[in-house]
Amino acid sequence: MGKQKTPAEREIAIRVGGRIRQLREIQHVSQIRLATEIGIRAGPLGWIEKGKHLPSGRVLYRLAKQLNVRLDDLFQESNVWHPGAPTVADTAPLLLPPLDTAAGSEAMKSAHIICQSVADKMLVLEDLCGTVKMSDLPLYVPFTPTEAGAEHLAARVRQNLGIGNAIVYDYLELFENAGLRIVFMEMPEGCETFCGFDRLNRNAFFFMNSLLKKQPEHQLFRLAFELGRIFWHTRTVYGAAADAAQSVVADETVLDEAQFARRFAAYFLMPASAVQTTVWQLGITPKAWTWDMLLRLKKRYGVSAQSFALRLQSLKLSWSDKQKKSPRFYLFKDEIEAFYTENGPTAEPGGNRPQLAMNGRLCDLVLQAEQRAGKDQKPVNAVKRVLRQNGVKLDA
Repeated sequence: MGKQKTPAEREIAIRVGGRIRQLREIQHVSQIRLATEIGIRAGPLGWIEKGKHLPSGRVLYRLAKQLNVRLDDLFQESNVWHPGAPTVADTAPLLLPPLDTAAGSEAMKSAHIICQSVADKMLVLEDLCGTVKMSDLPLYVPFTPTEAGAEHLAARVRQNLGIGNAIVYDYLELFENAGLRIVFMEMPEGCETFCGFDRLNRNAFFFMNSLLKKQPEHQLFRLAFELGRIFWHTRTVYGAAADAAQSVVADETVLDEAQFARRFAAYFLMPASAVQTTVWQLGITPKAWTWDMLLRLKKRYGVSAQSFALRLQSLKLSWSDKQKKSPRFYLFKDEIEAFYTENGPTAEPGGNRPQLAMNGRLCDLVLQAEQRAGKDQKPVNAVKRVLRQNGVKLDA
């Protein structure tokens, strides 16, 4: 490492130094910590970031490795390292506003601020743990915004998660094992879920209202719903042009974001082949369904009776005579709606599935950060304080 002598060397040093500072700040890493992790003092790193010194090849390699980029990314003239040269704002976690909350409402504004604060502290927590920030699940898959596109995407995501058409008992554990960040927290009234895309680390955040814990079927569906929204978002970020080249069949209806996310959630949680196999193995014909059998099988998929009945109808595995009058009718529609009317939205015919285990991975990260911190618990305590202040419980 030494001073530059030529204008070209000075230009390179300024470019590299600015890029290092940019990447460090985006990833919420202090100058002192980065310097320690690459084996130099904070003073020399400060000179590097100011463009006063050009790092040696060995230091550049350590910096690139620690900042999770390629070595040549440090020399790029564009703002960041992804194709398309996004801005610094593009690389910070982008929270997608809830679709079920009025845009600009106080509830949405409050939830946005709370979730952003929690997202920032979770990134800090991952830094303290030295964990891998990138998701194992690819979060961009080309699709067309149609019924067929939603089903194709759901199948691809299940394949990427390694579950195929298998019936999964604990999707929460599956998602967290893939590196997705899921946080249960108290949110303002009217906000059920929030999600966000972390473009820098190619990962996502899912914020779930912990007050919905008495509705585990609904929580699970919302989790899959928000995953569908993440793919909708990444399609616009990475692949709008490529997707446009995929022709939509003339008689197919183009879905909006909410419609697509709902279809994706249904197809993801209840794959056609899995549901068909379950029904066919039992020899149930479309008109032979009983109330008890519907409730028994819907538990297998962890969904509500209404969601399962609608899925059976879409697959032509059930039939109600009332469908002759209106396609809006589905199997046991009157019974299901009567139950909800009498017992409220938190109850579920046949009983609820077990509640989701809230903040398991988050609590594991906190414990790991505490162990790594040793005697200096101040950084960990600061993160825990902000999380608790924003309604995140860490006693799982």
